[in-house]
Amino acid sequence: MKKMLLRFLSVIIILGCCGCNSQPSAPKEENLPSPESVSVTEEAPAEEETPEDIISEATLLAVGDNLIHDVIYYQAAKRTDDGSYDFLPVYEQVREQISAADLAYINQETQMAKSKEPSTYPMFNTPTEMAENLSELGFDVINLANNHMLDKGVSGLRETIELLHATDGISAVIGAYDAPEGYGEPVVIEKNGIKFGFVGFTQHTNGLPLPKDNSGMIVYTDNTDEMHRQIQELKAISDVVIVSVHWGDEGSNKPNDYQRELAKQFADWGVDIVIGTHPHVLQSVEYVANESGGKTLVFYSLGNFVSAQIDPANLIGGIAQITVTKNHTTGEVSVSAPELNFVITQYGSGFRDLHLVPLENYTEEQAAQHGIVLKYGKRFDLDYIKIFIDQTVDSRFLPQQ
Repeated sequence: MKKMLLRFLSVIIILGCCGCNSQPSAPKEENLPSPESVSVTEEAPAEEETPEDIISEATLLAVGDNLIHDVIYYQAAKRTDDGSYDFLPVYEQVREQISAADLAYINQETQMAKSKEPSTYPMFNTPTEMAENLSELGFDVINLANNHMLDKGVSGLRETIELLHATDGISAVIGAYDAPEGYGEPVVIEKNGIKFGFVGFTQHTNGLPLPKDNSGMIVYTDNTDEMHRQIQELKAISDVVIVSVHWGDEGSNKPNDYQRELAKQFADWGVDIVIGTHPHVLQSVEYVANESGGKTLVFYSLGNFVSAQIDPANLIGGIAQITVTKNHTTGEVSVSAPELNFVITQYGSGFRDLHLVPLENYTEEQAAQHGIVLKYGKRFDLDYIKIFIDQTVDSRFLPQQ
């Protein structure tokens, strides 16, 4: 009996212990994580960053012949009391347009020799104040390669070069070198990270010879080897190569065969832009294909910027505006958006109050009061101007309305 009682108690104890192990105590409520505090963080694969192309652009403005006749410097002298000259009022209405460009080019058709008296056609010399005025207007590049560059001899040319180099704000003088024994250094100007290379040539100097001991001062267009050498030198250190060339027939609004042949040669040598001067009237604009499949933008003639000539076509000048873009990531450079705007040289009877007027602001009333109408009886009205431009320049290079 006693043994049976002991077995019964042992079973009860064992069952009690098993019951305690199958019911674990619940954790305290404050130790339970709330649903909001539970999160799973997964690392997303890193995206590869592609750097954006770094692109910059710069605008180039170019005008034609700054041809200073005596009536223009007489007018400039009348505006001062100290015997100096002020040409700025002539250009006032286009000043803002010039200064807005990143780079501005002009062909200075006349010498500016301090030791020489001012003179007019056929052997020009302009008062030296013109250099400072060109700088104030915003011109950076002054071309001297033209048919009047020896009007006052080598000494006059040298004085003109020295004057321009000493004028603050003028970045470069092209087309003439004060280097009798050799040509000067190539001209490269950097704007907005784009390197512009400039060089200037002339077809002739009105029969005035350059002394042999100064043969390095000018490059004529019949000196093919030297032109090629200078262009190749510029190509190696520039993003865009611009050639200024004084060529063609005066008074003709059509490029001649020699101009076209030379333009093709420049294109094959890899020139990007050709700026033509000398005819004193507008000529056509076109792209010329080169041997490599590229193309060169050619302005055969921008005509006169300023003059006191008396033919209607001489009074319509071109202002070329070009955008150059560079992709600094790929190194690609493009010349785009070429456009030719126009400016009228306005003066009254007796060449009074000679000044420039943008064509967009020019009126029939101004045309009717022009000196060539009043004194010379020549037709000059808005219809004449429009017809002349339309017959000369392809519409794709005209301002888009």
